[in-house]
Formats: sequence, C-alpha cells, structure tokens
Amino acid sequence: MSRRGRLLALTALAALGGAALVRAHVRLITGAGGPPLFWSGANNISIVISSTGSDDISDGSHETAIRNAIEAWNGASLTFANLVENTSPTQQARTDWMMTDLHLVFFDENNTSGFFPGMSGTVAITPVSFFGSGQIVDADVIYNGKDHTFTTSGAPGAFDVQDIGAHELGHLLGLDHSGWAGATMYPWVSPTVIEHRSLSQDDVNGMRDAYPQGTTGSFTGTVRRASDNSVVRGAHVIAFDTATGRTGGAALANTSGFFRITGLPSGTYSFWAEPLDEPVSVLNLTPGNMVDVDFSATSFGSQLVAAGQTISLGNLLVNADATVQLGMPFDPLPIRAIADGTPRAESLNGTSLVPGSTLTCSDPAITLSGVTFTGTTVTFTVTAPMGHPPGHADLIVQDPGMTFEDVLPSALEITPPDPTVATVMPSTGSGAGGDSVTITGTGFNAGGRVVIADQIYRDGAEATVVNATTITLTTLPTANGMHDVVVMDPTGVEGRLVNGFQAVVQPMITSIFPVAGDSAGGTAVRIRGADFAAGVVVRIDGVTQPTVTLVDAMTLDVSTTGGVPGGPYTVEVENSGGGMATSAFSYVAQADPMISMISPTSGQAGESHAVTITGMNFTSNTTVRFGVDPDTGMGGTTAPSITVVDPMTILVDSPALASGDAAILVRDTMTNQATILPAAFTFTGITADHGACNSIGVPPAGPPDPRDVVAGSLWFLVAIGLAVALGRRRRARASGTTPS
Repeated sequence: MSRRGRLLALTALAALGGAALVRAHVRLITGAGGPPLFWSGANNISIVISSTGSDDISDGSHETAIRNAIEAWNGASLTFANLVENTSPTQQARTDWMMTDLHLVFFDENNTSGFFPGMSGTVAITPVSFFGSGQIVDADVIYNGKDHTFTTSGAPGAFDVQDIGAHELGHLLGLDHSGWAGATMYPWVSPTVIEHRSLSQDDVNGMRDAYPQGTTGSFTGTVRRASDNSVVRGAHVIAFDTATGRTGGAALANTSGFFRITGLPSGTYSFWAEPLDEPVSVLNLTPGNMVDVDFSATSFGSQLVAAGQTISLGNLLVNADATVQLGMPFDPLPIRAIADGTPRAESLNGTSLVPGSTLTCSDPAITLSGVTFTGTTVTFTVTAPMGHPPGHADLIVQDPGMTFEDVLPSALEITPPDPTVATVMPSTGSGAGGDSVTITGTGFNAGGRVVIADQIYRDGAEATVVNATTITLTTLPTANGMHDVVVMDPTGVEGRLVNGFQAVVQPMITSIFPVAGDSAGGTAVRIRGADFAAGVVVRIDGVTQPTVTLVDAMTLDVSTTGGVPGGPYTVEVENSGGGMATSAFSYVAQADPMISMISPTSGQAGESHAVTITGMNFTSNTTVRFGVDPDTGMGGTTAPSITVVDPMTILVDSPALASGDAAILVRDTMTNQATILPAAFTFTGITADHGACNSIGVPPAGPPDPRDVVAGSLWFLVAIGLAVALGRRRRARASGTTPS
C-alpha cells in the first residue's frame, strides 16, 4: 500500500508532547499533546539497505556501515526492540520507498524524494508515517547525496555513513532529538565527529521507555521556580551517577512541570534541571512543545534508587534566569576525552563566559586545566586517566559569583585511544573464506569488531579479541580484491590497515560460445560461469584480449583479437589476485557466420514453418537449430529441412515447437564457428486444449483495513535534524556543523 494520498499533515521536527505526556527521554509524538510513536511489532522491524548505494562510495561499504548502525540499536539492553535486515536482492533493488511494506535506507543523489530542494543543509531525513494512536505505519532513511558527501573510510570533509545512519535509525524507531551533546540523537553533526556511532545512556533509555523489557529504576518530580513556585514547562532534568559522575538519564517536564526519568540501573543519582536553550532548543524538537527557558541550570542533591523502584523527588526549585550558557550548535560535540593520560586543548562557545568563571566536570577523574574565559568562549585542556572507562560526563560552568550556572549534558565522551592495525597474517586468502587470520596491533578491546570488505567479525562470534594486541578470526566469503582491515572499538572509534587483506576469488567456466572463431579476430564470444570479478582478464593462447565486458558475476563478453589458425588453444579467465579458470577455443581461417534477418518472424505453435535466414558466410556444412539457449547454444531442436542457397541465404523448415520465443543457432559443423540470434522466431497460440469455468467470482470484502478506519487521523512526520530559520541553517553550514 502506498502512503501517497494518506499523508494529511507535514511537520518539520520530532518532539516530546504537551500537557498530558510525560516520558523519560524524548520521543516522537503525533502532535502537541499526542501519544508517542511506536512500532506494534518492534521485535521484528524490517530494514532494507538499498544496493544502489552512494555516488561517493564505490565498494559497497555503505551496507556494512549501516549494518553496524543497526547492530548498535539492537545492542541496547532491557528493551525488546529489534531491527532485522532484509538482504533479499529483490528488496534491495527496490526504489518505491513510499510503499508501506518497505522500510528503505538509501541515498538520494538528485532529490527524487523531494526533501532536498535548492541547497539543503539537511544531511539526512527520516520520513515517518503513523496512525493517530501513535502506531508507526512506515519509516525510511534518506541520505542527502545531492548536497553532501559521505564516507566509510574517514575521507576529509565527508559525513560518516555509520554515524549518520545510527542517528536516523533512532528516528525510525520513534525517538526525537536528545538534549545530550554526546547522544546519538543529538541533532547536530560534523564531519569531524564519529562518536554518535555508539549509543549514549540517553539513547538506551529511550528504547527502554518505548519498548521496555526488564526492571529499572525511576525518578519523578515537578520543576518549579523558586521565586513564585510556578511550574516550569519543558525543563530538561538530568540524572548523573554520583559514584562515577557519568550522565545516567534524563527527561523533559510536561506543561505541568512534571517529569519521570526511567531506565536507570540501581544506584545513587544527583540531578540537574536546565533550560533547553542551546545547543539544543525547542526548535530541534517536534513543533507544538511548551518549553520555558527563563531560569538557570540548578543542581540538586542525591537520591538512591533500586531496580523496580519509583522515587519521588518532590518539587525541584530552580533559580532565576541568567545569561550564562555553555555550548552552541556549531561546536563539534561531543568533545572526545581520550583515556590515555594526555592533555588535549579544547574550546566551547557560549554566552556570558566571563573571566573569573569556573569550569568543572561531573566525572571527578577528568582533569580540566588551563581554563580561560573570553566572554563568548572558554578554552581548556582535558585529561582522561589511562584506561578510564568509556562513557559520557557533563561540563558545568559557574559565573564568578557562583550565583548562576549552566550544564552541558554529556559534553565529554570518554573513549579509549584509536586502535591501530599493524599486521594481518596471512594477508591473502581465498574469496571463498575459511582462512585463519591473525591481526596484530594496539588498543583492541573486548566487544570490538573487525570489518573486511562487506563482512563483519564480532568479538565472541566470528572473531576473538585475544588481548589488547591480538585478534583472531576465520574469514567468511569475501569479495575479490584488496580490502582495508578495520578494527572498530565498541565506542565507535576505529583503526585501519589500508589494503590489509587480499581476497582471491577462484572463477569457474561452465560454457564458451562459440568454441571457434575467425583467425582475423572480431568473434563475439560469451563465457558463462561463476565468480567473475571486476578487473577480470581473459587470455587466449597467452594473448590478453583487450575487449572484455563483465556483464555480471556469471557472464563475460569477449571480442577476440584473432590468432594463428589452429587449436584448441587454452582460454584463461583470471580474477585480480590470481584466481584462474581455463577452457578451450580454436581459430579458423574462415569468416564467422552472421545472421541479419529472419523471415517470417512468427508462426503458429505446434506447426512447422518455411523460414528464410539471411546473413553472411554460410557454407554447405551449416546446420540450424531452433530454441537453443541464447547464451550457450545448448539445447534446441534441429530444423528438419535445410537448404543453403548461397553464402547469404538459408531456407529451412522450422521444427513444430510450443508457443514462445525461440533463439536460432547457425553453426558450421566442420569448424564449430557459430552465431545465435536471440528470440528470432515467435511461436504463437496455444498447443493444447484447456478447460475454463463460465464465471469469475468476486471475493467477499472481509474486515475493513484498520488503516482505512483511522485514515482521518494519519499524520506524516519528517524526523529531520533541522527545520528552523534559514539563518540558523546558514550558521550551521558556515561552521562545518550540519543538522542531521
């Protein structure tokens, strides 16, 4: 069923809803005050990755990158949501993404979707259609290949396919943008940042909220102004683990100031209530939200919660409004804190970042030094201890009088250093797989994965992270050629050895047609078989044939250069890397037969017909067969009568064949030179009697389609990274940070 004609409204952003809606994490909603979106069969959401790929990526690695993004969401704990990739070639070849039975991930290179008019700052978009109840009918992920470039290998200035894919799949699952700078669902993206590949706790909690499985802790409360006890709408309330200082959960308050933070493991948490102003604001959420920003970020004490408990925090009283604000959309966030003990210079933008202010980190093990405020920026060095566990931490700024403060949630993402890949032994293996390979390097961590070509090797499944310097695996079937070997950490950072492994695919020849040709050259030869790869070379009697067309992995077309009459000579089909198959071919000092015309071209099935074949180079040894395989010349039926009138004319009586198109083969029985004219003669009509009934019944109507029943409440949601004023988009582009 097509969505076209059912889409009654177009909204620009995803958002958390209004007065009655209270959700941990930010969920997409049907409209102001409406229910959150969800999949009714969330344990089996079909995803199809388009085989067309990106104009920027020639090796098909976009599929592997998107597959890694799918697995990131499937790795979320305590949730039953599950994305299932459909790898059917038929489905991957589809382009009708508007159909509700297809959830397609594809690259739009020329705005065929209509979502990227002009010069669009939107990097990718996820159209979502749903019923008024919130049930998602369809969703698709569309990369803007018209205005942006994409990479799977870290090409400068290009957006990372996996990073973008992880974000957009979050929208597909029903999540809105997050107020956490380190979350996958953070609405801003930069080519220099790939940390959104891995989910933050906020992203995981979003899944636990929408599709819960298991028991977690929750906090509730109401945000009010200390000045007059009035409620604060849309306050962003953040919980962080006091034992580690790591960001643990968050929620937006509703229009009554009430919030609920769920999905928390047992532990003790402290709290912040902060205005959703910058770098994430109400403009980054679905329209219709009520979000107050006329208060300053305020911290609160700690509280213990156990799994299955809901703890009320009562009223959280926030301080008066202030101009101090940390972080802007054009900051490349999150800031990466590499856990190697090395100080690294960083900076953030904002307002009222005046000299004398202080900057601290919620994780006490993270050291901030050399802090300098200039009014609109703060510069500092950040140092994460060697081996410090990965995760996210907040940055807090306070004015000189310690009166006002602001918090940037999960501004820092602690990661290990990039892995390095030093050697791959052996560096060459069979394309069929089955080779034992050892990878050496540094920074290999449990839970990591190896990517070679289109294959993913996961620790504990297809590969084993033996220690920090060694990974072992057994290769899976791999495309022919040279491939980078990529070791990817669970945090998403990676190391690669360019052209680290060569897969050699052994081709196979099943037929050659014809098996002989003119020694002067120019014979059209079709080779059928399997596993022919790009860069394949064909040689006859040691002579490389310059005109070779790789039709597909099973078909090669060759125009021969000619050679010395005789043979049979050896035909070699060799893939790049050395895999080879052989067959035989002969040269003849005689021109090849050719067919130029058949007359007539059709006749009644089951009957013989007088047919004239016009062409060139026919001899007294010529035979004719009808209904042969047009690729191999095999099969078919010999014409019962044949007269070679002259080298250009043959008169034959066709065999009496069943209805359908029949290829005609002309062969010289002495030299084995031959030619085929596909679908040359059509046998028409039926060849047997068939019974028929005298009426055709109309099936009963059956129960109504539920989508028809609720069509009046069907909305169309476009979950995009930015749908705000043009000036804001321009600022994002100018700074190198772009909405996703």
